[in-house]
Amino acid sequence: MDSINNDISIKRIGLWRFELFAEQYISCSIKEVFNFYSEAKNLNLITPPFLDFNILSQSSSINESTIFQYRLKIHGIPVKWKSLIKEWSPPNKFVDIQLSGPFIKWHHVHLFSSLGDKTKITDKVEYIVPGGALIHNLFVKRDLLNIFNYRKRALNKFFSSLE
Repeated sequence: MDSINNDISIKRIGLWRFELFAEQYISCSIKEVFNFYSEAKNLNLITPPFLDFNILSQSSSINESTIFQYRLKIHGIPVKWKSLIKEWSPPNKFVDIQLSGPFIKWHHVHLFSSLGDKTKITDKVEYIVPGGALIHNLFVKRDLLNIFNYRKRALNKFFSSLE
C-alpha cells in the first residue's frame, strides 16, 4: 500500500480561526473511495476509539441537506455534535458544516481526485475554537492531529485489505 505524501498541517488564519489541511493517496479507484465515504457507518471505522463516537441520527441517505447528530467524548466530556451536508458532488467532493457542537465554526471540505489507479483524498477544515489560540494550542491542535493521523492509518488499513 502506498502512503506517499500523507501530510497533515494546521495553520492560523485569523485571531481565532485555523485551517487544517490533510492529504493522502489511496490505491483504489475514486468510486470505491467515495462509496466508502457515502456510508455513514464507515465514520466509526475512521474515528479514534478515544472519542467514543456514536451516530445518534441521520435525516436521510447521504446527500446535500442530510443532517447528522453525533455523540462523542472530548477529554472524557460528553459532547453532542450536529452537522449538515452542505454540498454533495459524487465522486469528487462533499462539504459538511457544524450546526451545533464544540466549535464556533467547522467547515470541512472533502475532495477526491482520480490519479489513475490511485485516489487523492484532501481534507480542508476551517474552524474557530472557543477560547482562541490558547485553547487551540493547549488541546485542539494536538487532538485534531491525532484524529486525522488515526483517520489516515485507518483508511490505509481498510483499503489495503481490499487489494
